[in-house]
Amino acid sequence: MCTSFREVLDLEPKPSIIAVDIPIGLLDEPRSGGRECDKKARQLLGTPRRSSVFTPPTRPALVSATYEEAQSFGTGMSHQAFGILPKIREVDQLMSPELQETVHEVHPELCFYGLTGKPMDHKKKSTEGKAQRLRALHNSFPGVARALGRFPRSQVASDDILDAYAAVWTAVRIADNSAKRIPARPPIDAKRLRMEMWY
Repeated sequence: MCTSFREVLDLEPKPSIIAVDIPIGLLDEPRSGGRECDKKARQLLGTPRRSSVFTPPTRPALVSATYEEAQSFGTGMSHQAFGILPKIREVDQLMSPELQETVHEVHPELCFYGLTGKPMDHKKKSTEGKAQRLRALHNSFPGVARALGRFPRSQVASDDILDAYAAVWTAVRIADNSAKRIPARPPIDAKRLRMEMWY
């Protein structure tokens, strides 16, 4: 099991496509609603799933050591975003335009939207939400239900496993050129990274 983004990049044999649920490409100044891809993802998902798409921190805010410090950058950062700030920082430090040909940003709820043609009806941690996501994945991954029992909850939550399968489904679509991305013409950030999401 990989414990860092660096370990994912160092996998052998190297994956041809890597789909990550971490923001790639960041704004330098706060903007209402975040990046264009964040706004478009919320539009596609609608209420109530739109709330699962948080606004990423700006790049200057990545240095924040506390939640209060993060707020001083004017990003309106959520506690969820701050909780994964070290992961966002690691990915941002390692990403390059060349690496972005292999590593693609995805959002699980957007992946499920692509898989089923509609947003999920229930929260992913609810019993109904888990069942709905299992049904959505079953045709592409018949063994997904068995996979949930392979790891203790102390290692990984079942909803995170389902999210990972949805990301794999999108990675396969990226590899065979059938995936979609938002926006169609993504803006470029200060590191020349495309700010986009795939599904």
